[in-house]
This record gives sequence, C-alpha cells and structure tokens, in this order.
Amino acid sequence: MEEVPILGRGDERQIVNEFFANYDAPAYVRRARRVQEALETVLAKCRRQREEWLGVARTRLGLLRGLAGGWEALRPWLTEQGLDELRLLETELTPRPRVPVEITHSSRVLERAFRDLCASLERFNRRWLAFLPSVDLAPVNELREGYNRYYLLEKECAMRSSRLARQGFQHLDPLTAATIAETFPPLPVPAWNG
Repeated sequence: MEEVPILGRGDERQIVNEFFANYDAPAYVRRARRVQEALETVLAKCRRQREEWLGVARTRLGLLRGLAGGWEALRPWLTEQGLDELRLLETELTPRPRVPVEITHSSRVLERAFRDLCASLERFNRRWLAFLPSVDLAPVNELREGYNRYYLLEKECAMRSSRLARQGFQHLDPLTAATIAETFPPLPVPAWNG
C-alpha cells in the first residue's frame, strides 16, 4: 500500500497557489481578458466591414492621384485643407492601383475623378454612420459592467490588499456607437473650388 502524505493547512494553500500559477490566471485576470477579447471581436467586425466598404473609395482615390500625378497638381482647385485631406485619405486608405494611370492636365477629367471620389466618400460615410448603431454592443457592455462590479473584489481576494487591488484600475464606460466612431471615424470629404 502506498503512503499518502498528510497535508497541513499551509501545504494545501501552496498546492492551490502552484496549481493556479501553472494552469490558470486569477479570476480578475480572466475577467479583464474576456472584456478585452469581446472588445477586440467587436472592433474586428467593424474593421472588416469598413475595409469591405472602402474598396470603391480606395480605387477612386488612387485613380485621382494617378491622373493628377500627385496632389500638388490639384492646388489650383483645392484649398490647403483639401490637399491635406487628400494626403490623409491616401495615408489611411493606401490605394494601390492595379494598372498604371496616365497623367492628365485636363481640368474636366480631374474634376470628374475628384467628384467621383467625393461621391464615394459621402456614400461610405452614410453607410458607415448607419452601420455603427446596428452593431450589437450588449455582450461587450455586459462584460464591462461585470468588470466594473467584480474586478476589484476579485483582485483584492487574490492580492489580499484593497490598496494593491485599486492600483491601475480604471472604470470602463459602456461602449457606444460614438466610441467606435472615435476609433473608426467617417472620412473627410474635400471640397473642389474650381
């Protein structure tokens, strides 16, 4: 027959601590992870939808830049703010034309390409601003509410110190369509002055 060691109170605690250290995180850490994962899931869904809808605007931006040969060529028709908005759009959308575009000096061709781009940007913004309120934020907000309610208690139990538990804690406000719009804002639509 095998001997079974008799454990004292301290031995049990040590075994439990070793188990959690090797196999699982404390409850407050798991809770924070779930909140972060839920947020990342929502943002990933929004990012995918945004990328899908940006295709036409991205193509038209690349076409306009190719036709102009560069943003400075549009200076006669755009304000400095308009040029800055085009540069910002180029940085954000990173258009990559599939075929080379021949440069033109025709103001009519450039204006038509510019107006097509602006129509695409406006259409994207309308769709995007209509989409954001339709995103189901209830699961994320439920996790955030649980985080706000239980995180400090769970951390205090694990650390055995309310002072240490409060360090670094930040209350999480409910996620809204407006807060997602701060991460993924509507696109600027430059104005043609010609």
